[in-house]
Amino acid sequence: MGRSRFFLLITFDVYTALFDIEGSLLPVVNEVSNMDALSFIRAWRSKQLEYALISNSLGPVRIPFEELTRRSLDDTLFRHKLTVTAAAYDSLMRAWLSLSPWGEAAEVLTSLKVRGHILGLLSNGDTALLHELMKKLPPVFEYVFSSEQAGYYKPHPSIYELPFQTLDLRGVDLLHVAGSPTDVLGAKSAGLRCAWSNRFGQPYLDLNLRADHEMKDLRGVLRIPT
Repeated sequence: MGRSRFFLLITFDVYTALFDIEGSLLPVVNEVSNMDALSFIRAWRSKQLEYALISNSLGPVRIPFEELTRRSLDDTLFRHKLTVTAAAYDSLMRAWLSLSPWGEAAEVLTSLKVRGHILGLLSNGDTALLHELMKKLPPVFEYVFSSEQAGYYKPHPSIYELPFQTLDLRGVDLLHVAGSPTDVLGAKSAGLRCAWSNRFGQPYLDLNLRADHEMKDLRGVLRIPT
């Protein structure tokens, strides 16, 4: 299955590659407190990812992504010595269901679909949360590969194996579009071809495991030879 240099399936990281977490959460955080909203969001996100790695280490029962988000919010509020109302707390949690995609995402996804690629999400999110976020994107995705299915979070290899368990693919048939250095590390460790939408200019975690393609935003995917 597959032709030389044509990626039958292109998968996308959700929470960094496709969606703008900080830009989406800033208005919500600003509404509930006069804190340094950006620092709060970055601390919340960092703790969320830390809990994901803890979940991987504890195994074999994966802590749901929504629960990770809740625990990391509690931790961040505590460390910032903040108390919010129940309504404000619910608003912060619900904000993860209404993240905004990057401005170029719709155009890029539609163009790839027109070119004949099968598109999928490959994400740390819970399956239900990912389907909710898909409503913000063009209806181009045929597959949702969630860490909930794998039982582990990125960069565990099991999540990157999901497309191959579902479809009759060779490694050269798949391109994963990563949004973070951790995602690049996981994808390359699992043997996937990888493009990194590195819009924040982050460094690699392992220089021996570089992305096959690196670009400033999602538009770079359209310039990859297929």
